[in-house]
Amino acid sequence: MGDRFKGVDAPLCLLAGAPGAGKTTLLPHLLRAADGLVVMDMDELLEDGKLIGVPIAEPEAAPIWPAYDRMWRRIVTMVRRAGHPVLLMCPIPDADEMSAFGRWDGPVHWALLDCPNAERERRLRERGAPREWIDDALADAAQGRELIMPVFHAVGADHAGLAAQVLGWAHELTISSS
Repeated sequence: MGDRFKGVDAPLCLLAGAPGAGKTTLLPHLLRAADGLVVMDMDELLEDGKLIGVPIAEPEAAPIWPAYDRMWRRIVTMVRRAGHPVLLMCPIPDADEMSAFGRWDGPVHWALLDCPNAERERRLRERGAPREWIDDALADAAQGRELIMPVFHAVGADHAGLAAQVLGWAHELTISSS
C-alpha cells in the first residue's frame, strides 16, 4: 500500500474517542486485520498513565498535553512521510484541531468511536475512575458527537466485526486519497 504514496503525505485516519469508548479493547483487533495500514493508539506510549515517569493520562496533566500531542504529530508525520497511511486512535479534539489548518497536515479524515453514556460510566467505574473523571469523559463524548462523523458504536462483544467496519472506512479513504 505504501508505494502509492511515495513523495506525498499518506492519508491519516483519526479515530477519536472519549475515555471509555473502547479504543484500547479495539486496538488488538485492528492490528490483526490492518492489511498495510499502520495502526497506533496515542495511549500506547504510556506506562501506567505516564511517559518516562511523567503523568500524562490525568486531568491535572492538561498543561503538558500540547507537548504530548506535538510528539505524536512528529511520530505520525515520520510514518506518513515514508508513504504509509495511518489510523491513529486519539482523544476527542477541539473544533479548531479539526480544521484544515489544525494540528494535522492533510489528507486527514475523522471518525468517532462511541458508546452510550451508561456503558461509558460502567466501564470507567470498573477502572476505578473518580466521579470528576467520568463527568469529564461524558462531556468529551458529547463534544465528539457534535463534531465528528461518521460514528462507530463500540457496544457488544463483536470486536472483530467493529474492527472490520473501522478498517473498511480507513481503507476506502486511503484508496480514494491515492
